[in-house]
Amino acid sequence: MAEYITQKTIEQALKDRRKRSYDVSDGRVAGLELRVRPLGVNWSMRTMLHGKRTRFDLGPAVAGQDDVGGLSLDTARARAGQVRQMARNNINPEHYLAALATGVSIETHLKIAAERAEAAKPEPPKPPSWTWEVAKTNFLAEVLRTRREDTHRDYRGKLQPTELDRFSGRLVSEITRNEMAKAISAVHARGAETMAKGMVRVVKRMWNWLSEPVRQDDTSVPDGVMVRLSAQDATRVEVGEPKRARPEAKPPEQKAKNTAPPPPVEIGRALAIARCGCLPERIGLGLELLIGTAQRRRTVTGASADDLEAVGDEAMWLVPPYFRKSGTKRGSRAHLVPCIGFTATAVARLEQLAKADDTNWLFPAGKTNRSDRPHAEAGLFNDYLDAMPGVNWSPHGVRYAFATFGEAKLGFAAGEAGIILDHLEGTEPDNVTSQFYSSDPQIARKREMMNLWIKWCEERTAEAIKEDRTLLDRDLMAAEIRRRRYATKEKAPE
Repeated sequence: MAEYITQKTIEQALKDRRKRSYDVSDGRVAGLELRVRPLGVNWSMRTMLHGKRTRFDLGPAVAGQDDVGGLSLDTARARAGQVRQMARNNINPEHYLAALATGVSIETHLKIAAERAEAAKPEPPKPPSWTWEVAKTNFLAEVLRTRREDTHRDYRGKLQPTELDRFSGRLVSEITRNEMAKAISAVHARGAETMAKGMVRVVKRMWNWLSEPVRQDDTSVPDGVMVRLSAQDATRVEVGEPKRARPEAKPPEQKAKNTAPPPPVEIGRALAIARCGCLPERIGLGLELLIGTAQRRRTVTGASADDLEAVGDEAMWLVPPYFRKSGTKRGSRAHLVPCIGFTATAVARLEQLAKADDTNWLFPAGKTNRSDRPHAEAGLFNDYLDAMPGVNWSPHGVRYAFATFGEAKLGFAAGEAGIILDHLEGTEPDNVTSQFYSSDPQIARKREMMNLWIKWCEERTAEAIKEDRTLLDRDLMAAEIRRRRYATKEKAPE
């Protein structure tokens, strides 16, 4: 049976606290204990609460009858009795003891406890969504599946500016229109106004796709989040406006489209270099086809032997709708391009190469190609044109030349170049026969225009060679192109 705790017990406990640890149970109040520890001597009450034995700290113990700096024996027994009674009534005495210790009312302690309990509740699970990175990847994959490669390239570029890195790791369901507007505004502020406008277009499309019913349960993106997203107005720029220079102001992005044709001599230089044997055979022939037909680079690199047919010393090229700029939106009609002169010769050799490697593509995809595209990518000729000495035009430049010099020098009617450039619809059927090719008036005009163009190109080539005989030096041209292609590298590959 436990002995009663007395004043002597308390005094001895206060002396022993630095020597050893022990507990003394009170025989008068069951559950009341005097706990002796190195850090102090405290009253403790053990009782049953909600079927579980629980210990409550009553406070530090002091000798004597006064509750100065702690609880006397009588006060400790009184509080222990109150704790036991509250526990029997299934009332947690924790708030009662806290109120006594701090001097704050029980009501206040209950309010604080309720607030803490509310704060401790786990947050409700967030609705499922995709991170910014996953959303971009999935969206661009869908674009690649449903749109052309150029569209995919455009969309991917519009989602790459560093100003969008602020959304890294964020769930798209939590990204607001205002946040996106600030990111696009930052792009606009650095002068890339055209880019900012394009970003608005792509982001709107992406958010519409994310909120489509088929995937809305996965993304939790509400309808219409980015509907009112817009870029800032373009900076006013008027030619000839007098104004003082303001160095601190960032000029708007100046990316005017260059629609001027290349100098005629540069077209002649490119043809001369393409023919001198300094380039890979398919590249040289491809440049002749590009210049001689004035077709888009994507159309040329996607040419198939199935779309070409020899007609005498010419060839007719039926460009499928897929390789036309607007594709099947302009119907299922193919675009007929007569291949005449050096172009027909180049086509014949390219067809031989296509049959030899059993690809049927005039420009098959390389071994490093990771896409499903079986033919070369559209930029195949760009690097070679850039590396040619004295040639400063891109593949599209020859189309400007055809339209400009065709009207100025070759007697084309205004806008008539469009029937070759694929700006206007032709009237010929898809299944053009050799007889129809040779007799149809519409095709006859195309052939006449192409004959004039081929003759003009040959004349420019002769002029270029007369002006610069080194264009006939295969080794010199090969070395110069090699040097220019790898000018930024420490050593050209062997």
